[in-house]
Amino acid sequence: MILLTLGLSSFGVIRESTVTFRSDDGLLITADRYLTAADHPYILLFHEQGSSRGEFQEIARRLCNMDYNCLAVDLRNGRDWDFVSNETAKRCREARCPVSAGDIELDILAAIRYATLQSNLPVILFGSGANGSLCLKVAGEQEQVKAVIALSPGEYFLPDLHIGETVTNLTKPVFITSGQPEFQYVSQLAAGIEPQYLTLFEPRLGEGGRGTAVLTEENPRNSEYWFALLLFFKDLL
Repeated sequence: MILLTLGLSSFGVIRESTVTFRSDDGLLITADRYLTAADHPYILLFHEQGSSRGEFQEIARRLCNMDYNCLAVDLRNGRDWDFVSNETAKRCREARCPVSAGDIELDILAAIRYATLQSNLPVILFGSGANGSLCLKVAGEQEQVKAVIALSPGEYFLPDLHIGETVTNLTKPVFITSGQPEFQYVSQLAAGIEPQYLTLFEPRLGEGGRGTAVLTEENPRNSEYWFALLLFFKDLL
């Protein structure tokens, strides 16, 4: 079943719907689709661990204003966020399915398949926290991925997975940011990415924050993050 609502962007109507598709292990994944035009590319939005697709309600609509469709995905390593239930994680808990880095990656890959079937265009991965880290790994391995954005990534999956080692495979545009307190850490994480591919943004107007909060009204200086992101997207054209 698809639930449809309508919103407005600077360029016209944003058609919002809730969709489902399956991961390779059979888990049914729920996502919110923000559609601006069938022929626009997709940005795939992956929440912080312990959160849900609701984390991107404000952010997705702003990204749609740049002529992108968005798909905000409930991953299996989540919970509720701001009264939006993580339906994928709920099913996973009921089925007692595994929630390792490799299992979460299956959900990300399923979202890539879904989006490329919709528009037949390369996608952009946009992730926060641990799931932002997995986006960096997946981007280096999947041809369908054009670029990747990671907010507050880190080594969340040690000792089984070293994100700092996997990013050396990245030869695509990468945008990484965080708040000032963790900026040195994320800079070290990104050290293996060749400079011509890397945009590493440090906030200057204040300490900033962690994860997607830096792009919302929760951060009174979110405009400097948005400006840096707009410049990154401008270079992707």
